[in-house]
Amino acid sequence: MTVAPSTLRRFEIFEEFTDDELAEVAKLCREERHHDAAKLFGEGDSAEKLHLVLEGKVSLDKKVQLGRSGSSRQATVSIQGPGQAVGWSSLVAPHIYTMSGVCIEPTKLLVLESDDMRRFVAQEPEAGVKLMNAIATLVRDRLEATTKTLTYFLSIISHELRSPLAAIENYLEVMLGGFAGDFTAKQTRMLERSALRVKDLRALISDVLDLARMQPEHIQADFEWFDPMEICAEAIEDVRLAAQEKGIDVEVDAPPRVDRIVGARRRLRQVCSNLLSNAIKYSLEGGEVIVRVQDKPDGLVIEVLDEGIGIPAEEQEHIFEDFFRARNVSEVNGTGLGLSIVKKIVEAHAGEISFESPYEPGKQGAKFAVAISKDLATSAMKQEEWEAAHA
Repeated sequence: MTVAPSTLRRFEIFEEFTDDELAEVAKLCREERHHDAAKLFGEGDSAEKLHLVLEGKVSLDKKVQLGRSGSSRQATVSIQGPGQAVGWSSLVAPHIYTMSGVCIEPTKLLVLESDDMRRFVAQEPEAGVKLMNAIATLVRDRLEATTKTLTYFLSIISHELRSPLAAIENYLEVMLGGFAGDFTAKQTRMLERSALRVKDLRALISDVLDLARMQPEHIQADFEWFDPMEICAEAIEDVRLAAQEKGIDVEVDAPPRVDRIVGARRRLRQVCSNLLSNAIKYSLEGGEVIVRVQDKPDGLVIEVLDEGIGIPAEEQEHIFEDFFRARNVSEVNGTGLGLSIVKKIVEAHAGEISFESPYEPGKQGAKFAVAISKDLATSAMKQEEWEAAHA
């Protein structure tokens, strides 16, 4: 079947093409019809075709998996209808489909072979530039729309989930504090476990929310002078119940006096809390976790050492990736975002995070070290002013 150039004019990616350019592209097209639920291509397959939707709809799906050991599922990213194209990966290296395309109703398409289309772009560079600019614009617009939708969704999650969880946590703390009467040892133990699980759930939600807003400029806007030993103490309190449940002793090794530093106080507390939470989570019952603080002339170093299960050597290069979870922690709850968030916060402070696992010969466990420079600046308050205000 011969495709009329005017048919191609309906598609966004060809809006800037001349009639002659459209006529050349039309020669490369062939029509295909597919039934409902037909799979056009799979994520990771070699990208061999560009599909133009004439009738019907195509769902673009992506595999979502939290960590290598987590279960995967197909999530719908977008629905493309008449006048839209799918399979752009056929035009750009490495020529692999980044999503799966599935017809969600009877669909009629125009199909262009990838080799033919790339040859056309090479032979007609002016048209090729128009095509790639159009695709780049569409990708940008859809990315912006997706980001706005995600931000809105996360704001709803923040309000609808975190608020009731905070209320439950407060009630449990009131009961555990003895303000609602006495409890038996068994009841107290059950309340402590409930409080810990609520805290874990709140932390999981916070991790997902933080992932969307963990931008360096947002973190740096909160820079101020503060005492780093205060955030260490607060972080230890954050994990007190978790450590208590497993009988883990948290020890602090720090000099008598530590210089104040500049940084995002709340975020650096989050760094310490996340590292301590991991150390306790992956330690055996009755173990020990050490927080070691070193006050050096050019910066502050905070180390967290544990005697836990450690990190498999073959997976260590991935531990700071979003949603990554090592195979040996599949039985422990988590999103795989904690270390990713820690790294983002540390980098926003022009700092470094490193780890060793194992860190001592013949001993399992992991050691994480966070180094924060003392050269960071803040316009909010000079050190002398801070010291005067906190004297």
